[in-house]
Amino acid sequence: MMKAILSLFALMVPLVSAQSLLPATWDPALAGDIVMQRLVKVNAPKVKGAHDAEFVCVDERAYVVTEANDQRTGESSAWPFIYVTMSIVNLKNLEVEKVIDFARSEQVYENETLPFGQCFVPRILQKDAKTLRCYFTSQDPGKRQAQMWYIDFDLGRAAFENRIYRAKLKTAAGTFDMQPQPFYDDAAKQGFRRPAKDAGLFIFDSFKQFDGKTYVALNNFPVGQNALSVLHDDLVTFEVIGHYNEPQTQQLSESAVNRLPDGTWMAIVRNDKGNYHFTTSADGKKWTVGAEMPFVKGSNSKPTFDKFGDVYYLGWQDAEVINGDRRTIFNIDISRDGKAWERKYRFVTPHSFQYPTLHEHQGLIWLSVTQGTQKDRIMFGKLESVGEFESQKGQKRIEWPAPPPPAPAVMKRGVKLFTDRDYVIDEMPALVKDLPFHRTSIEKLDVTITKPGTLFALTPTIRPTAASQEEALQKAGFIKVDVPDTQLFPGEINRVSLYRKAVKSGERLQFKKHVLLVMADGAVISGKE
Repeated sequence: MMKAILSLFALMVPLVSAQSLLPATWDPALAGDIVMQRLVKVNAPKVKGAHDAEFVCVDERAYVVTEANDQRTGESSAWPFIYVTMSIVNLKNLEVEKVIDFARSEQVYENETLPFGQCFVPRILQKDAKTLRCYFTSQDPGKRQAQMWYIDFDLGRAAFENRIYRAKLKTAAGTFDMQPQPFYDDAAKQGFRRPAKDAGLFIFDSFKQFDGKTYVALNNFPVGQNALSVLHDDLVTFEVIGHYNEPQTQQLSESAVNRLPDGTWMAIVRNDKGNYHFTTSADGKKWTVGAEMPFVKGSNSKPTFDKFGDVYYLGWQDAEVINGDRRTIFNIDISRDGKAWERKYRFVTPHSFQYPTLHEHQGLIWLSVTQGTQKDRIMFGKLESVGEFESQKGQKRIEWPAPPPPAPAVMKRGVKLFTDRDYVIDEMPALVKDLPFHRTSIEKLDVTITKPGTLFALTPTIRPTAASQEEALQKAGFIKVDVPDTQLFPGEINRVSLYRKAVKSGERLQFKKHVLLVMADGAVISGKE
């Protein structure tokens, strides 16, 4: 294992390049600003939340697919009202010509009716000169096995076929409907030990061509499971080639894959327990144990890994934050050999810059990206002419206005909950409505009571994988309040129970992930926010 890790470091540690790929005075942050100023919003006006776009370009148009909803900003696997939609964008004037919603909960088609649940994570490729194929997942976590579906789009009619079909998954055990369980079973036979989930299987990376075959990375996000697959020529069956899930002590998911000049496969993998990990494989079947790389100091978000011309483009979310908000800085590094990397773009914006996708078309690289503090819009436009460095002469950095003061930490819907997460209040017990709370890290809490009164505490109701601190709260003297649990923020594991305690000055309270303290009857607490 140690030998594999060392070989990976040898492959990826940046080297001093004999000849830089960048102009001598190149400013990657200015380059990012120039690009951001020409992006346009492409989701429909009715949309309140949008995320995770993919696209293909055909002739003079881009076909951008994304998940969306018309009820609230953001996205969540707990929201059945999320649907998938396509925006058709004219590449000459960047005007949106048409928006077509193509799959939502319980939609009726000629041959099938979708079950109740969200339609999530769409992907798209060009099937032939006349047809695009779109894939999406239909899921209702905790209720049934998710299913990957596909639907075809007729370019001539600019319309979707009114029929959907089940995508297939091929593993060593056979060919199945493309659902989480057979994907999990295949990994479990190779030593994967995390608990299975009935939702979360997605096509995650962009489709990529190597040696005449189409490859794409697969992911089960809640499980933390990843694999390289090859898409059969029927564009129906995804065959698993090899899994990369080590080390399982991390929470690895949402990878991007490419092949280096010597034929070695390499993946950059999101890690919800910290920094991105990198793994390599000689054949796509057996992969090295993932390891961090010193030139990447990233956060838990989707990466990109593309090649345009003879240059690799590696994109990753920076761990640095702006105004306390995550996913506000995204870097794109370039390399010819996959060893020496240099920064070409650094996108810095308080409006967030996350989940970008890059594709080349007719000598230009086009870009789609999620923006908005709560994932409310999809932006699209030109990144660059392939391999060129846009003139920065006379250009200036964007001067963003000073951020508004943070909303008071009061128990109201839509108020930000934690200092290190983007979650906002969805629901709350009536007893704590409009009361002040202590906004701090979701990971831990350390406070001292400075004025006596009553403290309410919210922590996830005990259920598998929920970060409930009920036992710790009871040891600290909190008593459970007999009220129904509530959906504090999206996700079944984030349904919370309510506890109460009369507190005195000088008491110190310490809890692990996650407890939210709400103050009543004059109670005041001090602690780092």
